[in-house]
Parts: sequence; structure tokens; C-alpha cells
Amino acid sequence: MSAGLPADIAVPGGYRLKIAARGVEVEGFDAAGVFYGAQTLLGLLPLNGGGVSWMTVEDAPRYPHRGFMIDVARNDKQPATVRRLIDQMAAYKLNKLHLHLSDDEGWRLQIPGLPELTDIGARRCHDLAETRCLLPQLGSGPANQPGGGYLSREQYVELVRYAQSRFIEVIPEFDMPAHARAAVVAMEARYRRLAAAGKPQAAAEYRLLDPLDQSNTTSVQFYDRRTYLNPCVPGSERFLAKLVAEVAQMHREAGQPLQTWHFGGDEAKNILLGGGFQDLKGADPGKGRIDLAKQDKPWGRSPACQALIAQGRIQNVDELPLKFAQTASLIVAGQGIATMAAWQDGVHGAAGASDFATAHTLVTEWDTLYWGAAQAASDFANKGFKTVLASPDYLYFDFPYELNPHERGYYWASRDTDSYKVFSFAPDNLPQNAEVMPDRQGKPFSVTSSAAPARFAGIQGQAWGEIQRNDSQFEYMAYPRLLALAERAWHKAAWERPYKAGETYQLGVTHLVDKAALNADWQRFAAVLGWREAAKLEKAGVGYRLPMPAVLAGANGARAAAEWPGARLQYSQDGRGWRDYHPGEQVQARYWRGLSQDGRRAGRAEALSGQ
Repeated sequence: MSAGLPADIAVPGGYRLKIAARGVEVEGFDAAGVFYGAQTLLGLLPLNGGGVSWMTVEDAPRYPHRGFMIDVARNDKQPATVRRLIDQMAAYKLNKLHLHLSDDEGWRLQIPGLPELTDIGARRCHDLAETRCLLPQLGSGPANQPGGGYLSREQYVELVRYAQSRFIEVIPEFDMPAHARAAVVAMEARYRRLAAAGKPQAAAEYRLLDPLDQSNTTSVQFYDRRTYLNPCVPGSERFLAKLVAEVAQMHREAGQPLQTWHFGGDEAKNILLGGGFQDLKGADPGKGRIDLAKQDKPWGRSPACQALIAQGRIQNVDELPLKFAQTASLIVAGQGIATMAAWQDGVHGAAGASDFATAHTLVTEWDTLYWGAAQAASDFANKGFKTVLASPDYLYFDFPYELNPHERGYYWASRDTDSYKVFSFAPDNLPQNAEVMPDRQGKPFSVTSSAAPARFAGIQGQAWGEIQRNDSQFEYMAYPRLLALAERAWHKAAWERPYKAGETYQLGVTHLVDKAALNADWQRFAAVLGWREAAKLEKAGVGYRLPMPAVLAGANGARAAAEWPGARLQYSQDGRGWRDYHPGEQVQARYWRGLSQDGRRAGRAEALSGQ
């Protein structure tokens, strides 16, 4: 390590790599910097052997938070797949692994003393009473696969240790008070077991429901009131304290003291009381019609919560999500953890980061740009929150790569998110993106930079797991977009305009962004991806998405090109006998597909329309 680095790289993670006749030298501002310098060297080495040109590389990260979130709660992932993800994150200098370990559909970590969390909350089967498991969800079927599974305590410790050796911080998330159905159902089973054994006090210790609550509420993903743990019952606070203590101990054993606890905090609401619905008397044809008088806010009819209102401890149930987040911050701080993180709805209503007990409060900001993300993200940053951009329209990797019914993915925030779109993201000047990409309907929108300039902590990609039913589907959707994410997290491009208050951006209307420079930069990135990185991913066993051919049919045959230079393409007249396509050829063919560099995997076959 060296303190003699130039000022612009004398920051955590900064390094200097010298390759000369006398050998290789890596200097880093810190141990992480030395590691990143070594990763750069390894990245320069040809796969088939050979030397590396003499050069000096001086480099440093753009952001301290360069993250990736993997949702193992909805559909579990094998530890080997997560380790493979960690390897690739390290290779491309991402340093925060956000593990989404619990949700309505599953609980994925063994907690000593609470066996029901994994015995029931991590399994799915046809048990209508849910005394042995959760009901089948997300297409998992009755046999518990691929939806079921969990990390044992020992496996989690080893995973954290594995990440620590690669300078990656593991950020565990246990979502609450909403998205908590797996925990609620599991703790109800614990309650019944101990109550039947004549131990009522022990049974109630970690109970997460008010048994008298009759609130009629529907979550964003259409679960009933058991999707929310109840902040008004003492079992919820005790459960969280137990959970934080146990996970913190696991991190200590792994050699990575827990630095950040992700509380979750998102979507604690009744979706039927949201903007998409109206009362039965409403006449808006674009909204659903329901009887609003029969709908409750979460915990609206909970006697335990009504008692808190009567005592003057809260004014109404709307305050409960923020109050519980503040309680969580006290518990987290009590374990010596410096940072509590939450999705932005988890801190909604807070005046600033100082409303929480931890030294730092991190906000994972997931508004879309066309719904006001530029203003919202700046507001959080300027209120003292460490703000990490998780913009769904650019950084959610559960959306399809292209607008095609054969492509897997949700579409509520983006109709298509390919690697170019991720690469084109300008995080420091969010309004700029409105000049480059349309909204989720493919329509232009305008954004004016009206907020005060803000310094963000970083960005991260999200791989939500509802439609990633197995590990191969996860890797298909994560790669190669992860590489474009890593590029923007580490490096600020010359075509990213500086933020300036009062500027307006809109696709097809304003012409402030140097799109020629953006496209030239993309061509360089795509060339490296096609000629070098794709083969490295294959060697590592990563099942990345193969690029689809772009085919132009003509009178004398069809020509084709791929998203990346060097990508292999094939064609067929009948969809069975496949031949390699050579750039520039004109061929008579109806079916086209991509092929991996090693020839072992083929992409989805598409037929030319009209044939």
C-alpha cells in the first residue's frame, strides 16, 4: 500500500498498476486498492496465454457503494451460484452484495432458537393450514422446488467469509414490517406449538400478529393482513432484536463485523387504497372500482394499535412504518452497527438521517425517473441520507432485455432494459437520462433539474426473484447487464453532463447530450465484452444471455449483426439444421439465434416475420 498516489486516486480503492520490463508493481491507497489493481492485471491477461503491453494504470472508484442485490427470498439460489456472483462482482470491482433474505414467499437464513423460520418459512407444499410449510407460490409447485431452500448458519458464515476475502461487504436484508408473510406464518406455527405445550409466555415471545386484528387490507402483491408484522405487539420488537443479534454474531465469526443492516421498510400499504382504485361511485374508466368503506390501512383494526393511539403514543396507524424503522435503528445501533439501510418508503416522513439512532442511514432509492426520481433522490441526499440509486427503469434486472413476448421479465417500470440502456445511465445528472431513453410506454418525457446538487453514495443493480425461478434464469437476466452496471458504478464517462439546476431534458426535443460520444463509448465497451469478457464469463461457468441477431432481409437474402462485435450467430431454414453465419454474408434463412463462444450454448431461436 502507498500514500504517495496522485490526489485524484488517493481515495479508498484507488490504485496504480505498473507493467514494465522489470515486472509488475501494484500500489494501492488501501488493501482494497491493491486488490483492484490485481483484478485489472488479471483482466488484461489473454485467456489463451500471451503477454500484456507495458503500461501504467492509475484508477480509483467513482462511488464508495457499487452494489448488486440478489433476491433469494422469492426463489432460492444455490450457494455455488451466489459464490459465482461474488467472483464476478470482485472481477468487475463491485463491492456491496445486498442479500434479500426474506419476503412474503420465503425465509432463507437459519436463526438459532427459531427453527420454524426455515422448517416452515423456507418450504412450500400443499398444506392449506400452513402448519408444515408455505403454500406453493410463484410457480414452484408442490414439491418445494425451485422455490424452497435456505442457508444454514454455517453456510451463511462461510458465504460472508468468501465475500470478505474479495473485499465485498454483505448487506443482509430482512424486509419488514411489510413483505413479512413468511416470518409471520412461521412465528404463528411456533406460537401454536408452544401454546399446545402449555407455555403461553414463551409462545407469545416472538408472535408477530395481533390475534384480534380484523383489518381488511391487501398488499401490493395481493396478500392479506398476514403479510405485515404488527409493530404494536411486543413480539415484533423482540423478534427484530433477536434477529439482529444472531446475524451480527454470524458476521463476527466470518471476520466481517456487520456494518450495514437493511431493514427493508417498503410497501407497507393497502394497494386498494392507492391511486389505481376509486370508490364504487367513481366514473374513471382507467381505475378499478371498489367499496372504499370496507378497506382498511394496515393495522387499522388492530386493538393493540388502537391502544397506542388512545395512549397518545401515536396519532394514527400511518405513523407506524416510520416509528418501527426508528425502533429498528435503536436495535441496530445497540449492536454496534454503524448504518441502517431501508428502501425509501421505509424512511418516508422522516425529516432527515438524524431521526434515526444509527450513525448513518442509507436509503435505497427506487423511484423511476418519469415518476420524479431526480427530485426525490436529491432530497434524500440533501437531508443527510447516504443515497444509493436503485432506479427501476435502468437498474432492475428482472425486466426484459427487449420488447419481445418471448423475453422473461416484468414491465411495470420499463418495457425493455438492455445492456446499452444500463451503460447509458447518468447517475450524477439524473435529468440527463430523459434525453436518451423514453418512459415505460416508449414515450418521451421531460425532466428539469430543479433540485439542489446532491452527492450520491452509489448505485446498485437489483435482481428480484419472482420470475427468476431457477439459477440459470437468474444468470440469464443478471449477465451481461452486471458488467454495464459495474462500468457506471466505477467510472464517470465524458458524455455525462455536469448537473446544472434549471436545465430541461427530453428525448427528441433537447440536444444537450453528446450522443455520438455515448455511442462511441458503447462501441468500445461492446467490443471488449464481445471479444474478451464473454469468453471469460463462459470459462467461469456463467450462463449469460447470448445476444440476439439483428437481421435485415433483402431480395438476395438476409444480412445479420449482433449486439457485440465477435458474437457468434447461426441461421437455419427449418429450425433444425444450424449453420454458422459469417459477417457480411447474404443467406436465405428463416430462423436465427446466438451461440456462445465455446459453442456449448445456443440462444433463443427467432423466425423472421412474414416468412
